[in-house]
Amino acid sequence: MMQTKYTLEWFDCLIVQELNARSGALQSITIAESKELVAHILKESRRIQIQIKEEIFSIRKRRQFRYLVRNYHSSFIYLLDCSIENQQHEYFREPHLRNIGTTVIAVLEELLSFVENRFYKYLSLDERVPITYQIVSKREILSKLEVFKKNISNDPSSTEEPLQIVIAKLYQKVTSEYTHKSTYREIVYRKELLNALASDALPIVKSTIYSVADEILISFNFNCQEYSAYLKNKILNQLDHYPTLGDRFATILRIYKEFGQLNCKPKRMFDPQVPNLKEVLLTWFQHEIRYLEQQIKSREEEVLDSAPKSSITAMESNFKMECDLSCDQIALILRAADESRVVKARSMSQVFKSIVPYLSTPFKKELSYQSVRSKSYNAEDRDKVVAIRTLEKMITKINSY
Repeated sequence: MMQTKYTLEWFDCLIVQELNARSGALQSITIAESKELVAHILKESRRIQIQIKEEIFSIRKRRQFRYLVRNYHSSFIYLLDCSIENQQHEYFREPHLRNIGTTVIAVLEELLSFVENRFYKYLSLDERVPITYQIVSKREILSKLEVFKKNISNDPSSTEEPLQIVIAKLYQKVTSEYTHKSTYREIVYRKELLNALASDALPIVKSTIYSVADEILISFNFNCQEYSAYLKNKILNQLDHYPTLGDRFATILRIYKEFGQLNCKPKRMFDPQVPNLKEVLLTWFQHEIRYLEQQIKSREEEVLDSAPKSSITAMESNFKMECDLSCDQIALILRAADESRVVKARSMSQVFKSIVPYLSTPFKKELSYQSVRSKSYNAEDRDKVVAIRTLEKMITKINSY
């Protein structure tokens, strides 16, 4: 059974009430009382560690175990933040009161480390870090950034633009922490990202457009808007080297394929408030590919429509098949086959150009594919009925096999 008594009751009362300058009790603490209080704080710390172990190891259900660990962890963070805030008051300039404050902070940091070291796998990385941990992490990351910035400026082979984006965004995040308190996940992400960029330790996919830095940043889901905009512009600049639509289309498909092969862990991200980098880029790729397809389709239709009739070679009658339908009905069926993707071609014009020259009707031996295609857009109800009955006739025949 879980204990119902609040284990941190004495510490909570001491920090939130007794050591709070607004309570008025702080000034009444004498030097002798402060020594006794420090001794009791150390004793209480040992008691709490024993109590935590007894409570945690008396629990059999994993869910309750995790809940209790996280509850203690968040309580220590809260009390540590309160203690640091308390010490900002001028009363703590008195040596005996300052000694109490520093002892409380040291004990709480020890208790926090006790929980983190022993029960790390049960903690949530989304827990907000205590102020002291954040201050130490801030110094460490800023120091790493300075070294990293110096190294890339001395390396002419480095891909400078994406790395400059990383440096600028990390500086912005770290230096704005007086308004934004980071989580463990965010701090771990920043450290791992800088280590990976500094060592180029990740396996690299051979690519014609993505640099080593790009592949690491994509792997780390560096999902800031500036970097996704950089990647889009980089790809568009690459496409500008190709004058024809066909070459541009083939190139973006290749770049799209290479991007899909790059590893990306969606749970790891730079900014939790922004969509995943890979999702953003995949959506952008799909829109760009669809736009190029439409351009190619429109260009083909323009070329086919402008081609002189004399350039279209009439098929010999021996190669033609007679279709027991009118031109309008043939047009309806071919258009439906194209739009339902039963027949796949680059454009509808290509479907008509490939099939119509091989057909004739009982009333017309030579059919113009342009003429038949144009009739598909002005269908009469009677032609629709005949076309549907023809298809139903074919269905009945298939069912009889």
